[in-house]
Amino acid sequence: MVDDEAQILELLDLSLSLQGFDVCTALSGPQALDLACRHPFDTVVMDVLMSPWDGLETARRMYARLGDAAPPVVLLTGLSLPDYDPAAEPLIAAALTKPFRPSELVAVIRQVQASRT
Repeated sequence: MVDDEAQILELLDLSLSLQGFDVCTALSGPQALDLACRHPFDTVVMDVLMSPWDGLETARRMYARLGDAAPPVVLLTGLSLPDYDPAAEPLIAAALTKPFRPSELVAVIRQVQASRT
């Protein structure tokens, strides 16, 4: 889970942990890339608007560094993404617009993981 807002990160960590997911958190793109290089992840859930790298830049850097070993990414955004095509990015498996229910996020993560097996 990657988000530069600690409260959101804590809430999503708790929500996903209660659903049986093992969650690792990062407060920035660089921190997420470092963790992804050291630990294999099934899925990365990441906010779009962050600094110093946004979610798309972070996903691109993960893919550049890890290639096919890079985990799929679920993007979270408070903005509408009408022209965004997740298929345009090799790692973006899904996008979810805020606000959303934790159950919606769980369903998206499970769908992404099921499509990878």
